[in-house]
Amino acid sequence: MSRDQAQSWRNEAGGKEYPRTDSQPTFKPSRPDPYFPPAESDNTTGYESSRPQTQTQERNSENSDVQVQEPDRRRGRRGSRYETDEVEEQEEREERQTRRPSRFAAAKPAYEDVPRGKGRDKARRRQQFVEEGEEEDDFEREEARRRAEIKRRRKAEKAARKAATPTPILLPEYISLSNLAVALKVRFEVFVEKLQELGYEEFNHDYILNAEDAGLIAMEFNYEAIIDRSESEDLKARPPAEDPSSLPPRPPVVTIMGHVDHGKTTLLDWLRKSSVAASEHGGITQHIGAFSVPMPSGKTITFLDTPGHAAFLSMRQRGANVTDIVILVVAADDSVKPQTIEAIKHAKAAKVPIIVAINKIDKEEANVDRVKQDLARHGVDVEDYGGETQVVCVSGKTGRGMDELEESIVTLSEILDMRAEPDGQAEGWILEASIKSMGKVATVLVRRGTMRPGDYIVAGNTWARIRCLRNEAGVEIFEAGPGTPVEVDGWREQPLAGDEVLQAPDETKAKSVVDYRLEKAERDKMAEDMEAVNLNRKAEQEKREREKEEARIAAETEEADEDAALETQEKKPSGTKHIFFIVKGDVSGSVEAVIDSISALGNKEVQPHILRSGVGQISEFDIEHAATAKGLVVNFNCPIEPHISRLAEENKVGIIDQNIIYRLVDDVKAELSKHLPPLITQRVMGEAEIAQIFEITVKGRQQKNIAGCKVRNGAVSRSAKVRVLRNGQEIFNGKLSSLKNVKKDVTEMKKGNECGMSFEDWSDFQIGDIVQSYEEREEKRYL
Repeated sequence: MSRDQAQSWRNEAGGKEYPRTDSQPTFKPSRPDPYFPPAESDNTTGYESSRPQTQTQERNSENSDVQVQEPDRRRGRRGSRYETDEVEEQEEREERQTRRPSRFAAAKPAYEDVPRGKGRDKARRRQQFVEEGEEEDDFEREEARRRAEIKRRRKAEKAARKAATPTPILLPEYISLSNLAVALKVRFEVFVEKLQELGYEEFNHDYILNAEDAGLIAMEFNYEAIIDRSESEDLKARPPAEDPSSLPPRPPVVTIMGHVDHGKTTLLDWLRKSSVAASEHGGITQHIGAFSVPMPSGKTITFLDTPGHAAFLSMRQRGANVTDIVILVVAADDSVKPQTIEAIKHAKAAKVPIIVAINKIDKEEANVDRVKQDLARHGVDVEDYGGETQVVCVSGKTGRGMDELEESIVTLSEILDMRAEPDGQAEGWILEASIKSMGKVATVLVRRGTMRPGDYIVAGNTWARIRCLRNEAGVEIFEAGPGTPVEVDGWREQPLAGDEVLQAPDETKAKSVVDYRLEKAERDKMAEDMEAVNLNRKAEQEKREREKEEARIAAETEEADEDAALETQEKKPSGTKHIFFIVKGDVSGSVEAVIDSISALGNKEVQPHILRSGVGQISEFDIEHAATAKGLVVNFNCPIEPHISRLAEENKVGIIDQNIIYRLVDDVKAELSKHLPPLITQRVMGEAEIAQIFEITVKGRQQKNIAGCKVRNGAVSRSAKVRVLRNGQEIFNGKLSSLKNVKKDVTEMKKGNECGMSFEDWSDFQIGDIVQSYEEREEKRYL
């Protein structure tokens, strides 16, 4: 490349030619900076000359864009190169200071970059840094306060929303106080304070609450208690029909009630033209009988014969609850009795109309007016006295007035207009249950629907698939409609008299209903146990507090010694003794009546306790269970196998076997009376008065007081117990240590004689005290 081409390139690049040195000429093209414009100078190259321009150079600068710098003659051979480097470095530094920073450059520090120098500069820089740090700390504290305020406000808003909508919580049937506090997420101390505000008196951590009480407490802490009882799994009766008048009529259910031996069963025998009364033990009906009797009018009436004995109260209550009409049988010669009054109460409680049948009017002692007056006195307003209750005079033996009684029943049933739907699922009541050769059977009174073999029914805690239906004559039938009593077999377990019978759609539903009811029964039993536990804990706590109080009083009283403590302990009543019984009977109603009769016996000293009960004969397990518990077996109206009797004798287990209930009650009373403590009575044998006190010296030179007495009444015995009375108050009770006449020991002193007495471990007697000699007798007690 020639010189002209190089010069042309330089002109195009905007550079200039530098003076040549000993080596090659040096030049630097001036390229425009995209961020910083060139400095305000006539020198477009950006370089300043080191010497003033000459006139020739000025002229050349006017005519040419390239300025040539003359070489400095003062520099040495290498001076021009190093001086150029220093100039370039200085220019680069100035350019960096004035150049706009890059957007990618790091931020400058907040404090001023003071050149390092003397110590005061360092202190100033440090002070400046500390002040800026304090400003940053103030900013951070203000920011923290602002954030805390925001957090507090949000928490308050959340609490307000939570208070507006209670939190649901699932609670069990029973829960202790400590567990409830944990479930509510509350400290136990705060929880107890809330209980005190609500008026609760129990604050022990193990106190058991039921679901209702726990739910009320949870509401105070803004919780909504949810108790899962799953009642939808149970089987319920259908709602009543909206228009009963459109339903077909059903036979009326008539219950015969009255006192013992007033002729209820005899009256029913005449109605159904049979003889049942003669076959019953003691002439007393032992369980409910149900019969469908066709009347001469062509209508059918269902009769229920309830026991008249007081022990069958629960059975009679059930009879009144399932009946439509009550025939109250009152003997004309005996008038109103306790069971008659109970029957009136049951009928009124069930709101059942009454027809009074005054029986035994064929007797000479019959007094019909007296019966009517007694009935009016107990709230039965008969028609003769302006009331609405019909009264029919009948005789169960001669049949007198029976047609009039039938007419009264039919007339009243037509007035009541009893109807029921024969379609749909069957409903009814268990009247009685027993075990027969075909298995577990129960008498059912159908209330609604129709019952057929093959249906699944549920009663209480058991279910059945009906294998067979039988009427009162034992004849197999294929269906039973409303108002019909029928015997049902096919039960898995023995039902209880009074249980409601409901038909289930299938076996699965029947089993699920029974499982639910068993679980519910277990929960109910648990509720009773929890209540008993709470009561026992409360009693124990009161006992501990009482003992602490007694101990405190004894510690404060100087006269409290071991004798006083022993006397207090002797005065404490002993605990109640429990006698265990196992009850077996022919039907469930009789077993229930026996249990009620036995449970009503006893007192604070001895109480009966029923271990278990059941329907059927006594089994080997019953004997073994009674032997283990050292109890008795009660058998009512069931045969006893010979090997059972031998087993009971080997295990020394007593069996109370009766077929009449009041005799059974007497036998149980006798057994309980054996465990009563005897009654101790005191009989005064003689009485003496202390007339003088002597002081004698005995062995060991000890002084002893002798009471000089004169016998006023009876005879004072040396071996008998004595008590000393002062102003009518007993001050000593014990024995004599000696009894002498002059200096002779005697065993007895009679009235009018004088004697000397000394007492065992006691000598604090005074003149005028009365000494009584008495004997104790034990008398057997009975319930």
